[in-house]
Amino acid sequence: MKFPSIRTWPIWVWLLVMLIFGSSAACISGGLGDAENQRNNALRRAALAYELRTRGEADEVLVDFGHLEWRDNLGFAGRTVWLSPFAREEYLALRDPQRSYIYLHSPQQENGDFTIEVERGGPAGIRRHRLRLRIQDASWVVVRDEALP
Repeated sequence: MKFPSIRTWPIWVWLLVMLIFGSSAACISGGLGDAENQRNNALRRAALAYELRTRGEADEVLVDFGHLEWRDNLGFAGRTVWLSPFAREEYLALRDPQRSYIYLHSPQQENGDFTIEVERGGPAGIRRHRLRLRIQDASWVVVRDEALP
């Protein structure tokens, strides 16, 4: 059996091929909701809720995320800016220094727990601290809050 030349395939075959390759690429890159992305966003959500409850509101939330991670609603009513490794420095250099912010750095695993460094900034200056989170009763909770120099 001889197949027709690739050049003579109808348009619907090309669309099907593109759909298959595009879906495969999205699945391989982790962009369709893998467990690590879900966990990282749950950690961010818990850290932000703790930060807002403990230290109060801010004008905006800045969030570090990897180029293969997807963004999610963290429950902040104001402006949320997701900073990829490629845009982080440019945004931080151009942002309005009079606006207060909460900057959530990427979650890091440490001895079974996770830590997130949090930076709070605004006209009064910058404060940094590290939150240690642990899963308790199927939810992430902050178990330690330490100031950083």
